[in-house]
Amino acid sequence: MYFSRGGCGFSAGLIGIVFPLFQSAQAAEPAGFTSQPLRIVVPAPAGGGISLQARLLAPVMRAHLGQQVLVEHRAGAGGVIGSAGVARAPADGHTLLLASTALTVNAAWLPEQMPFDLLPDFAPVSLLSTAPLVLAVHPGVPAKSVPELVALVKRGRPAVRAGGNASGSLSHVALSQFARTAGLRMEGVLFNGGGPAMQSLVHGQFDALFLSAPVAIPQLTAQRLRALAITAAEPLPLLAATPLLHQFYPGLVIENRYVLLAPAGTPKAVITRLNVEVRRALDDADLRERYAALGLAAAGSTPEILAQTLRRDVERYSGMIRQGLLSLQ
Repeated sequence: MYFSRGGCGFSAGLIGIVFPLFQSAQAAEPAGFTSQPLRIVVPAPAGGGISLQARLLAPVMRAHLGQQVLVEHRAGAGGVIGSAGVARAPADGHTLLLASTALTVNAAWLPEQMPFDLLPDFAPVSLLSTAPLVLAVHPGVPAKSVPELVALVKRGRPAVRAGGNASGSLSHVALSQFARTAGLRMEGVLFNGGGPAMQSLVHGQFDALFLSAPVAIPQLTAQRLRALAITAAEPLPLLAATPLLHQFYPGLVIENRYVLLAPAGTPKAVITRLNVEVRRALDDADLRERYAALGLAAAGSTPEILAQTLRRDVERYSGMIRQGLLSLQ
């Protein structure tokens, strides 16, 4: 598969034991923690899966914390610029990164080119949610199923133009794995985020894309795109009639994890307080309902479980790359 770049260069997306609430706010946080604005940095353009859920999470956390919670987009280099900025931010709990599985993919793929090390340079706060990807096509594409799309690509006339988010994104991973498993050669275009890629697909600038569920579902509902499959292990209630990709290609189950991270060195008491507040927000019935409407499964975790999950994901993708099972060129 060959890719040209429609955006910037390389990119950098369990319920655990409930922590006890604090007996004293003074013991749980440094002086002034609750009086300063809290910034959630989204390392991608507006309109993507990370951006959508950050904007849903922020007002709920704001209500619980009694302080400003701001969403700040720092797009560039497929997520590297925003992530690096958070890694270098003061370790006081006021600047957080909302990241996707792309962060672990890039930690495995291009560790020597990243301006930070994932686990040493970030302190895990909590898992936020999980969601599958949707293999979506423009309505003008004649294929109505995965086998029909594969047959169309193999005929090669006209060439099917496939897209992905940024290099190293889970959309990029899914396209690479799908092409390898199905034995396809497609023209590929990579963008700098799910929002720009989705807009290009909607406008017919290319034909097929693996989109995160939160980005895909509104477009599918409006019939601006058509879903051929989802990468989940089990049917998604909102897309119950859409086949699972692993039904056609066993083993192709791909889940995006969205996580909240702080700079390394953030005091443990602050991480614990943030974890409690994030999971408290994720327990909010209205937030869970709004997440579910976007295909997101709210899923808080302890910082320790998230650290284990990140480490396991990096090891998994590193192994796949070493074995030649995943190519992101």
